[in-house]
Amino acid sequence: MKLVSRLQLCGCVLACVVLGSITGCERGGDQSSSGDGAGSATNINAQASLFPAGLFLVDLPADAKDVKSAKAAAKPGDRVVIRGRIGGSLEPFVEGRAIFTLMDKALPACSDNPDDHCTTPWDYCCESPEDIALHAATIRVVGPDGAPLRAGLKGEGGLKELSEVVVVGEVAEDSEGGNLVVNAVGMYVVSAANGS
Repeated sequence: MKLVSRLQLCGCVLACVVLGSITGCERGGDQSSSGDGAGSATNINAQASLFPAGLFLVDLPADAKDVKSAKAAAKPGDRVVIRGRIGGSLEPFVEGRAIFTLMDKALPACSDNPDDHCTTPWDYCCESPEDIALHAATIRVVGPDGAPLRAGLKGEGGLKELSEVVVVGEVAEDSEGGNLVVNAVGMYVVSAANGS
């Protein structure tokens, strides 16, 4: 019972962080036509074509900062290079949108605790909601209109829960109130995790 309530609390906190950063994006409504690639090969190809060429980098970007350090110093318009792991909630990827949550590697996922046998270690349910929010950044890929692309990033370029990723991008104008929102122009998958 205690675990369930902690999971719900963690999920609520991260959902607020992520949903607060989605501009020009309605919740629900058109998910059936979002092109999330679950149907046919045609849908998968259509989704892949939505992402900018060169989004997934072949070389590791230099001078990456951890998420928490970037949050302390970055201002809207700044170019940033940050490194972390995908997670922070049961569903760190936003379905049908090019958005995910990146966690500072200093904050341990449940799988980092040897005695924890959590089946969803990327939700960080062992940590307090305050710590999760402090160590989280919202990563999104936007179109020319500044709105997140209508295509999910899960599975693209090897991205999945607990993948370690370096993101290159610009701090979005709606980064406020302790939230860091980065409009990504490049991503390098350092390692695909084995817990998802």
